[in-house]
Order: sequence, then C-alpha cells, then structure tokens
Amino acid sequence: MNPYTEACFAVFCAFGAYMAWAAFRVKRAVKRQSRSGRAVHVVMLVASFGMAFSRFPHGTGLDLQVLPAASPLRALGVAACAIGFAFCFWARRTLGANWSGVVTLKEGHELVRRGPYALARHPMYTGMLTGLLGAAITMGQAGNFLGVALLSFAMLRKMGLEETYMRSHFGADYDGYSRKVKRLIPFIY
Repeated sequence: MNPYTEACFAVFCAFGAYMAWAAFRVKRAVKRQSRSGRAVHVVMLVASFGMAFSRFPHGTGLDLQVLPAASPLRALGVAACAIGFAFCFWARRTLGANWSGVVTLKEGHELVRRGPYALARHPMYTGMLTGLLGAAITMGQAGNFLGVALLSFAMLRKMGLEETYMRSHFGADYDGYSRKVKRLIPFIY
C-alpha cells in the first residue's frame, strides 16, 4: 500500500473498531432478514472492501492503472475517505440503539429523521460508498473501482429490503419521509 491508501485503511480500521464496540449497545430485534440474505450481503461487503484496498497483479485486467501513480488525486482520495467515514460515523451515532448490521426491526424502533437522516435516508451507505471511493482513488486500479461498484450493488440491494421493512412498520409516515428525503445522495437520489 502507498501512504495515501495506508491513511484510508487507518480510517477504515478506526471506524470498524467503533462499529464493533457500538454493536453491543442496540435494542433487541423483533424481525430480521434471513441468515442466507445476510450471508450474501456480508460476502459482497468483504469482497468490495478487499478489492478497494488491494493491489492487483499484472495481467489480470483488474491491474489497469486508471489513475496515474503520482496523481494529485491521491490526496483527494484520502479526504473523501475521511469525510465519508466521518459522515458514516455521524449517521451511526445518530441511529443509536436502532442500528443493526442486519436488516431488522427493533423493539420500540424509531423512525430517525434528524442529523444526517435529514439529508439522506441511508447516510451510512452514503458515507461508506464515499469512503470506499476515496480508498479506490488512492490505489487507482480498475479492480479498486470494481470494488466500489460491488459495494454500490450490495447497498442498493440492502436498501430495498430495509425500505420494505420500514414501510411495513411505519406506513404513511415512512412514505412521507421518502418523498422529502432522497435515498442515498442528498438532494439528488
């Protein structure tokens, strides 16, 4: 890894440590997605992060250097990584005990609309995608960006299921929220 990627990896590890610690401070689940559905998501998540931080061997096609090694965009990648994971951290802190890594409805589940949830319905995904895109920029190979595409697919898949749960639980309240707040990219999508 180059120094830029190492900085992104340090941000990612710090966020991962926080997520592991915070996972013990959540409400009890009353409904959750299937184990097989969760397993598919975890595999895509691990593969996408692995791809974003990997250096691909010559001749694989994934090694195509999309950004030059000396690109000034590397520093921009570190900034995107830090901003993305900071946004993700803010969203996780705002969710508090309502959070789960599995698509879940919690006991006493609350429809959170404050903080980053006033900007996007899925701000943790917005932050993760931004952070991972930053990491891919620091590496610069086609395979790194393919990891970001895989994470995008995984997040879109999971968002659909989460929104089904939310609509079934909150009904018109969630529909109104959906009309006011974009799904992933504030004010755009």
